[in-house]
Amino acid sequence: MTDARAIAALTKPGSRVLQLGAGFIGCIIMEALAARGVDLTIVEMGDRMVPRMMTEKAGGMIKQWVEQKGIRVRTSAGVKSIDDGDAEAPVKVTLSTGEVLPCDVVIVAAGVAPNLDFLAGTSIATGRGIRVDNSMRTSVEGVYAAGDVAEGCDFFTGEPLVSAIQPNAADQARVAAVNMAGGDALLPGVLPVNVLATLGLISTSFGQWWGMEGGDNVEHVDTERSRYVSLQFKDDVLIGATSVGMTQHVGVLRGLIQTRTPLGRWKDFLMANPTRFPEAYLGCQQSASAHLA
Repeated sequence: MTDARAIAALTKPGSRVLQLGAGFIGCIIMEALAARGVDLTIVEMGDRMVPRMMTEKAGGMIKQWVEQKGIRVRTSAGVKSIDDGDAEAPVKVTLSTGEVLPCDVVIVAAGVAPNLDFLAGTSIATGRGIRVDNSMRTSVEGVYAAGDVAEGCDFFTGEPLVSAIQPNAADQARVAAVNMAGGDALLPGVLPVNVLATLGLISTSFGQWWGMEGGDNVEHVDTERSRYVSLQFKDDVLIGATSVGMTQHVGVLRGLIQTRTPLGRWKDFLMANPTRFPEAYLGCQQSASAHLA
């Protein structure tokens, strides 16, 4: 299809659009396409929507919400072939499931990867991204990297991690700028932070939201109200959290994770009712204040 025809299909209500990918970026593109009134089908290789930031139940809840808005979603499906169609459908896409989908245009929104080609032949160390320490220094003196291209140290494990999200880019840029100006700033590690609006449904994930082997976890699922929260613990420290449909005070989850706050008795409180995390946060803060006094 020519670029002109593709643009016309994207701007014409009712045009059949097939989008490959239902990750963070994919959901943002999906929202724009839905606003244009196209006939939209989403294909995702994972078993749920936003699989790299949502638990199975949370991603399934987002899928259900999207489908209720009139968008078709195919999960656990890849693309086998993309072929020329006919006058009725310029493009025909065959999925790994055998389903054939006629459409006017195909959009690929299958994620991002750092572009490292320009570093070929240099001595700057790379992995999935440009390797940096907690000062944002690369392996070459005087060279710093920050943002989507940087592969820093995971907040919990210390393992190399590329986290292509705006909050991480801002934190890394601040540290890099201070150190390039002669300062001595450190980033305690890369902490995944995701906040996504999907056709009016807010979802978040913080830290090691998938949990850890041997750690405790608790979930609250309210399918009828599209509300969900999952908490992951290491001993009495919150290390990860996921929420759907909750907009009040979810930032305190990031605070508890980032400060590695010992929860003490508040862990049992959250295991009994994970939706009451604002109370646990306030309780921990009051306990800390009383101890300092």
